[in-house]
Amino acid sequence: MNDSSIEQLMNLAGGQENIRLVKHDENTTTLTLRNRTGVNMSLPDFDADIRITGGQCNITLKDEFSQLYNTLQALGVGKEEGDALPETRRTRKKSLLYFISDVFRPLMPAILGAAVLKIVLAIITLFNVYSSTDSSSLMDSQTFLIFKSIGDSVYYLLPILVAISTAYRLKSNVYVAVAIGGLMFYPQMTALLSGEEDVHFMGVPIVSQAIFFSASIWVILMIYAASYLEKVVEQISPRVFKGILAPLLTFLILVPLVLMILGPIGTWIDQQLPDVVDSLLNDAPIVAIMLLGAVYSLMMIAGLHYWLLPMIINELMVNGFSLIIPVMLVAFVAQAGASLATGLRSNQLEFRKLAFWATGTALLGTPEPAMYAVNMRKRASFYSALLGGATGGLYFGLLSVKAVALGGSGSLLDFPLFMEAGSLNLLHVCVGLIISFCVSGVLTYWMIGNERKHV
Repeated sequence: MNDSSIEQLMNLAGGQENIRLVKHDENTTTLTLRNRTGVNMSLPDFDADIRITGGQCNITLKDEFSQLYNTLQALGVGKEEGDALPETRRTRKKSLLYFISDVFRPLMPAILGAAVLKIVLAIITLFNVYSSTDSSSLMDSQTFLIFKSIGDSVYYLLPILVAISTAYRLKSNVYVAVAIGGLMFYPQMTALLSGEEDVHFMGVPIVSQAIFFSASIWVILMIYAASYLEKVVEQISPRVFKGILAPLLTFLILVPLVLMILGPIGTWIDQQLPDVVDSLLNDAPIVAIMLLGAVYSLMMIAGLHYWLLPMIINELMVNGFSLIIPVMLVAFVAQAGASLATGLRSNQLEFRKLAFWATGTALLGTPEPAMYAVNMRKRASFYSALLGGATGGLYFGLLSVKAVALGGSGSLLDFPLFMEAGSLNLLHVCVGLIISFCVSGVLTYWMIGNERKHV
């Protein structure tokens, strides 16, 4: 909602001071008023459900992405006091996947907008490569570079955006969260973790992969821990230190503690993951590709997929082809199939629209909307996407599907990478992707329907 809509809502509710409580429940935000006589019923064309029960008045508005709720919270409207709203439905404890999805959903307009721009630029690049005319001047132009930077900026700044959204969800200090999310962007940290030298923090080795520490899951968990630390410290802090001591302890204790925990984990992964994947590819390639197809989405969440790039380059240099590159494509297509089925099963118009758009972006190389905002809402959808990736990976492994060049980002536009003279490699790619899409989609559709029957 824009500022004028917020102002209209305040007028409808009889002023900010008349709002006693603001609650968000799935896709609606409800305002509980102190005095029902303050409601301004003369406002025309305002889409709100006004319910008056006895002396209590509630105003309910559609708020699919929690934007209205977060805006009102930021303005300090209707902070919780006294009794909460009565429960109108049976609620279940939210899983970590659901919470992560809640964090990402307000970010979807920006992510989808950037994704569509990146797809358009990818199509232009594809036409440029296979065009009979020389259009390299367009590709080398500063205009094209600026548009590419615009498309990439949202993903570059994603840790900060995730930090802000997480802080809003947890009602913690947004500015401390931004400082945490942006830590790895600080020039000295970037230079330190560039891989030119071994890095140690208080004697503990830290892997030289800044992108690993900036993975969304670690940012979310760190701010989750920071929110609890903030509440505890604020309760015991003397008045003179309130608002200062909690951020100080977060920066002084929590952030270093997380680095000391994640640092050795990242170092161990850096040492073990390449050997494990290489061993599996050499000794049991079918199993390796199937497992990678299943877990590639999980690797993206944890920031582990970047470790596969050196292996891909080594594959292309030694063998002239890569068995890992097709895994990216099959995993993204599986996410698309689950997203489409989830959208078809949903009765919420806004969510269905999001799911359909997310399906398209996943097929074209940007799976984050499908994975975070759609499939993580339902465990059935997310697990079905993993199974779809495993099934497609199994087919790819059995038929030794390969990519003969490096490029692209797991998009259907990357088909030229799989063209191999005198073989059916491209046909097998198409079959494997159809299998992956159908398995994840059908499983999702069936499992969500089965869940509803038992609710």
